[in-house]
Amino acid sequence: MRLDWQRGVLYATTMGMEVCWLYALVALLNERVAGGMLSVSGILLFYPLAFGGNKLLFRMRMPGAWAVRIVSWLMWAVLALMTIKVQLFGDAGWFETAWVKAIPPAIAGMVYAFSPELLILVITALVWWLGQRLSGNKLDFSASASEFQFGLVMLLIMFFVASMLEVELACLIPVALAFFLFALAGMSISHAREGRSWLSGLHQGRWMELLLAGIGLVLALGLVVGFVVTPELLQVVLDALKWLWDLIVRVLAFIAGLFPSSGGAPELPSALPVPEGGAPEESHLWSMPETLRSALRIVWVVVVAGFVLVALWRVSSQILDWLRRKVAGTEGSEFEPLEGAFRADLLRLLKMILRKLSCVWLVFRKGKQKSSLLPEVESVRQIYRYLLEWASAAGYPRQVSQTPYEYLHALAGVQPEFLEDMAFITHRYVSARYGSSVPDESELHQLKRSWHRIKKGRSTGPVNESDGIKEVFSNERSS
Repeated sequence: MRLDWQRGVLYATTMGMEVCWLYALVALLNERVAGGMLSVSGILLFYPLAFGGNKLLFRMRMPGAWAVRIVSWLMWAVLALMTIKVQLFGDAGWFETAWVKAIPPAIAGMVYAFSPELLILVITALVWWLGQRLSGNKLDFSASASEFQFGLVMLLIMFFVASMLEVELACLIPVALAFFLFALAGMSISHAREGRSWLSGLHQGRWMELLLAGIGLVLALGLVVGFVVTPELLQVVLDALKWLWDLIVRVLAFIAGLFPSSGGAPELPSALPVPEGGAPEESHLWSMPETLRSALRIVWVVVVAGFVLVALWRVSSQILDWLRRKVAGTEGSEFEPLEGAFRADLLRLLKMILRKLSCVWLVFRKGKQKSSLLPEVESVRQIYRYLLEWASAAGYPRQVSQTPYEYLHALAGVQPEFLEDMAFITHRYVSARYGSSVPDESELHQLKRSWHRIKKGRSTGPVNESDGIKEVFSNERSS
């Protein structure tokens, strides 16, 4: 029961950290895009619904993880449509089609304007994915520390963007304090569960008191800083910086005035008279198509976002290295490396994106290659695929590192009665796949008969295995 209780607390603290920075993000987008007309709490409600719904789906033992994902995203689609109806079209009836018809134009015009309908779809999809991800994650100290680092960076970015855009976000101080409360509780409990910290020693019985005392001290200091650092104090600091900058500019101007000038400014020539005549003919240069312009805008946004993420990663890594060096130089202090943490999460995310893009590219390239193959060559490759599926179903799949002839050598030891047919199919496949040989009608007919005999389990007679293998590899050398 204790482990279950601690695990539930870890889920709650991780969810709390992510909800805090999500609140800042959703509130900022709500003010800038929707004019404050959306309910932030209604959108953040997707997080516990996604977590609980995916946990329930996993307990139902559905056939395959893909079925769980499909059902989960269908639930998100239904809830997202209901949210759009309730928050944006509250006066319309449920069976009216006006609020449903407003969604496709919002998606189509995402390059030019970010509508509230599109904002709800994107934000709820992000929140749903985070809840789905939390339901399947293994929570430990490294995961809690990673969530703290990423959430802290996101909060700082949201607060900085809000100050630059002059957007007033409500409850910023309580959100920041709640974030640190969840972070300290989650990292302390996860570290104590692993049994590798000083809390697992003689002080194990008092770890809760120390945890509460540390959290209370941090919250008290946060409240003090929140009351002391007021907008008036920040304005005084900014005025002092402006006065210092003006002083520097005056000193530089005084130093520049000590040097002799090179003379008065030359007079500009008078404007040439404009000849009378008709309007000049307009020269129509090449104009960029609107589709290409939209694609370039998206690429530009992706590139800028990539540079921003790399810059944030570099700054955070340098700060952590500096802190590690400072702690290492302190006598009697100890520190633990956080394996993974923010860098590992960022690299994992980039690898996942690249893997998805490579899969799409491979599918496109495969379809393009298929369309450019000759029908005879495609028939040979299809028969060889049938042979691979037949052998894999029999319990002898082809390994990634095996060449076609190495795989044939392995099959000859378990299916020697089909060696002649398998050797003929393999040899014709290698010639068509890696060479420029195109089979004729008789060879295609013989290939189909060989595959038909293998499929029906009819051998061509007893075959000397060693002679067959020698013949195959002699063909390979000759080709």
